[in-house]
Parts: sequence; structure tokens; C-alpha cells
Amino acid sequence: MLDTHARRLAQPLFDCLAQALDRRGIGPLRVTLWAVALGVLAAACLAAGWTWVFLVLLWSSGLLDAVDGTLARLSGKASRAGALFDIVCDRVVEGSVIVALGLRLPDARLALLVLCAAIILSLTVFLTAAAALPASSGKSLHYQAGLAERTEGFAFFSLMALWPQQAGNIALVFALVVGLTAVQRLRAALRLIGD
Repeated sequence: MLDTHARRLAQPLFDCLAQALDRRGIGPLRVTLWAVALGVLAAACLAAGWTWVFLVLLWSSGLLDAVDGTLARLSGKASRAGALFDIVCDRVVEGSVIVALGLRLPDARLALLVLCAAIILSLTVFLTAAAALPASSGKSLHYQAGLAERTEGFAFFSLMALWPQQAGNIALVFALVVGLTAVQRLRAALRLIGD
């Protein structure tokens, strides 16, 4: 929800960063790789118990993830292959954080498994709709806004890191929000397909 509705507020920052990177000859693929590397490093820091380092690295990874698409469009390098690679890298980061949480917080493992199941369901709906529907304006694929998008995910991960004693409950709330997002996206996609 925040990725879609608050993006216009943050877009000037993304544009500025993308322009600076483009002037230096840095392409979107390199930015995507930096984003995934920072995200995986963030997860390693979380597993080691370095919460504040985790938070800085995770949100820096998210910032670069927002900039890579802007840079791709600015430089004329936007592609479906880039969009696919970006989605895969996003899941690598999220999966790494969930594994790190599971390593650090054994009591939350069942709730984290429920969260993984909800994410799998939501991504199945998202990617199936992306394959079935024409690309959204300014995107390489059809993008459906939802209640839980990447920023909300990072917020939930941050809450779990900051309040580890409540991580299981936070993960279950996150799973519920992701599940509702899957239902929301499925209904919207079925309306658009109209069969």
C-alpha cells in the first residue's frame, strides 16, 4: 500500500539518486545487485544479533531497490528480464531475513512458517496476474497494488527485530495482512480478466 500510495512523495528522492547514478555510468543491474547484497548482509547481521546494523542495512537495501527501477526507466534500460530479476532478488532478501529471524528466535519459527505460506500464496496471485494481464503504466509487468507491499514487509521485519519477544505475534499479524493482500489481488485480477 505504501509503495503505491506514498511513492509520489518519495519519488523526487528516487529520481535524484537515479540521476546521480546514471551520471556516474552505474546501471540498474548493479544497483539491484547492491540492494540484494545489502539485504542478505542485513539478514546476517540480524542473525548475529546486531539489530541496529540490520535496520540500517535493510532500509538501505529497500532504498536501492526503489531506485533501480527508476534508474532503469531513466536510462532506457527497463526490461521484463530486469523486472523478473528484481522480483527474484526481493524474495532473496525477504527469505534471508525470515531465515535469520528463525535462527535468532526459535520460539517464533511456527509463526514464521505461517508467514512464508502467506507470502507464497500472495506471490502466486501477484505473478499469475502479472503474466495474465497487460503491463501497468510505467512498469515492465502488470503491478497490482496491495495492502502489504515491500515497505510494509520491511516495517514488520523491523518490528520483529526490535521486539523479539513479540516476533511470533507480529509474524502472525503480518501473515494475516499478506493473506488479505492475496485475496484483494485475486479479486482485482479476476475482475480485470473478466472471463
